[in-house]
Amino acid sequence: MIIKALPAVREFIQPGAAVLASGAFDPLHYGHILPLIVAVAPDDYVKRRHPLLQPLEGRMEMLDALRGVDFVVPQGSESLTKAIKEICPVYLIKGTDWKAHGLPKDEVEAIKEVGATISWVDVSPISSSELLHAAFWRFADEWVGRT
Repeated sequence: MIIKALPAVREFIQPGAAVLASGAFDPLHYGHILPLIVAVAPDDYVKRRHPLLQPLEGRMEMLDALRGVDFVVPQGSESLTKAIKEICPVYLIKGTDWKAHGLPKDEVEAIKEVGATISWVDVSPISSSELLHAAFWRFADEWVGRT
């Protein structure tokens, strides 16, 4: 979507909820259009955080439908190390929640090995897992007699 007047961007994007890239783009070349690859965590990882709502394939299909996402790949394991080494990204985007408790050592080593830069993105103060638990799962346990 092309927005012809800068102030109009606020109709679509909330402050603090976007990534801004700037350049002349004249001429446009491949370096300007680095693909966005999204690695999706496996079902087992999700199940340890909360009951699984959508299997991996469904989560991947929805992410693939998002504008701006070029490729969606299964992460393969809880660790992102294999994906980092295979993809060799220029940038790795992580939420600041990971910064607070630290990335796993093997992931940090892989990031250094491929020469990627970590870009930290502020996240909601409440995780989606916490929201699910607060709004649904604690009652679901009662409904099925698990409490």
